[in-house]
Amino acid sequence: MIENMREVLEKKIKEAVEALQQGGVLPDFTVPSIQVERPKDEQFGEYTTNAALVLAKLAKQSPMEIAELLKGRLFDLAQSENSSFQKIEVVAPGHINFYLPSSYFQGVVSTVLQKQYPQFPVSLVNEKVMVEYSQPNTHKEFHIGHLRNVFIGSTLVNVLRKAGDEVIAANYIGDTGTHIAKCLWGLVTFHGDENLDLVENKTEFLGKVYSEATQKIAENLEYEKAFRAVQKKFDSGDTALLDLWKKTKSWSMDEFEKIYTELGVSFDEYFFESIEEESGKQLLPELLEKGVVEKSEGAVIANLEQYGLGVLVLVRKDGGILYGLKDIPLAKKKFEKFDLDRSIYVVDVRQSLYLRQLFKILELYGFHKKMVHCGYEFVALKGGESMSSRKGNVIPAQVLIDETIAQVTAQFPESPNPEKIALGAIKFAMLKHGAGSKIEFDIDESVRLDGATGPYVQYAHARIVNILAKAKEKNISFENEPVEDRVFEEKEKDLIREVSKFPELLLEVREGYEVHKLAHYVLHLADRFHSFYNDCVVVDEKKTQLSSERLKLVSAVQKVLAETLALMGISAPEKM
Repeated sequence: MIENMREVLEKKIKEAVEALQQGGVLPDFTVPSIQVERPKDEQFGEYTTNAALVLAKLAKQSPMEIAELLKGRLFDLAQSENSSFQKIEVVAPGHINFYLPSSYFQGVVSTVLQKQYPQFPVSLVNEKVMVEYSQPNTHKEFHIGHLRNVFIGSTLVNVLRKAGDEVIAANYIGDTGTHIAKCLWGLVTFHGDENLDLVENKTEFLGKVYSEATQKIAENLEYEKAFRAVQKKFDSGDTALLDLWKKTKSWSMDEFEKIYTELGVSFDEYFFESIEEESGKQLLPELLEKGVVEKSEGAVIANLEQYGLGVLVLVRKDGGILYGLKDIPLAKKKFEKFDLDRSIYVVDVRQSLYLRQLFKILELYGFHKKMVHCGYEFVALKGGESMSSRKGNVIPAQVLIDETIAQVTAQFPESPNPEKIALGAIKFAMLKHGAGSKIEFDIDESVRLDGATGPYVQYAHARIVNILAKAKEKNISFENEPVEDRVFEEKEKDLIREVSKFPELLLEVREGYEVHKLAHYVLHLADRFHSFYNDCVVVDEKKTQLSSERLKLVSAVQKVLAETLALMGISAPEKM
């Protein structure tokens, strides 16, 4: 089983520097952290380092001279440890490139086929992390923008768990606030005589009522006054309004759970704004006493102007509690109740300033914890305008899912499970974009078999399943012992190099939250597999040993394809 090669090389280079110091070839100095990376162009080997450039300043020697010294010492160390490099190359202005032998490539394939894969560096320190995502508002429709949030959040949860972290998936439901009061006012004002239990699509109905109420209030001052009166009654605990709120909230929660089940996601913890509001009221006197917040013209605010963060209103003049006063105690609860090391908020970019304000308030309160905002941009259908619940032009998530399933069914009429392909197409189409990119979702584009799509990657997996079945029919096994020092063709090496990047990729996503890298990686892996398969015969009855070796390789590729897709919540079908 092959070790983490990047970590191994970094250790060997450090040992080489220390050996050169002990031999008097290099002067004494504290050896800095050695960085080994993959070269941008793979013609320059499997790994590269700029260590000589860094050490040159400390040793007061030329980088090329130090690079040559390291090269020689590394060869000596390799021989003494009975290990080898195919080649170590020094290139100006002092980079060292490492070309690894056939045994390395064979080791990668063998490692992937082991049960415990991927393996991570022993230096990795695991954490307890909460990822808060989805956060839909009740009494509004679950739309396509919510889907992007769910896909980013659930992928982060999966990657962190894969890396060994203990992860709590949390959902913070917006079940109180002005939007709820507007919907309740719309219900009692315009639909009071209707039997709401007979409404068929209840969440769609609530979304339309909210939009209708918002527009009516904006157009008529009397409606504004009537709404405020209902809002005050609701905030005061009016029994009839509370009963209506509970009934209609349950409609939304049922719809959310239905969608989550369809998407294949689940949550360990649910938080509700209505509950956190009470915690905020209890915490308010302490925040005022500590001077973290202050009263201003009848309202309660956090004045953060000296930090370049403006002013955040926590309590309105009329006594209405706003988001901030709910999120402050919730942030504390997360760490105190669950003993977290890190708390991640998956929230759209419109809340970037607000979350910086929230984190600063907590810091001023004396709460110094690791809190991270993982933001993302908006989603719209191709050629469509920006969505708004107030305008009533949102595109429900279920509508998008159903339309995509219809497209897949038409395109893949023999598919045993068009729903899985459709969901994979939607997830991949949203996850392949960096979080800072706005998305114009194109259903036709997302289900294509010949583009940067989920079906393209799924097809690569299905193709490998077919290859392995074909080999089994011809009684060609890949259980044979590997041929030592086998000469690999370049397309084989390219494919193995891509496979070997998987553990490093997961650690990158774990630290940087850039889940789109998974989509880019699996696309590239599928590309390289197709290129390899077009040039290299895999199942050849006349060359059973070579076929066995290549079957191991495609089996390893299948495993990594399936693992990467699973992290993104996408199925790996055996047949398209």
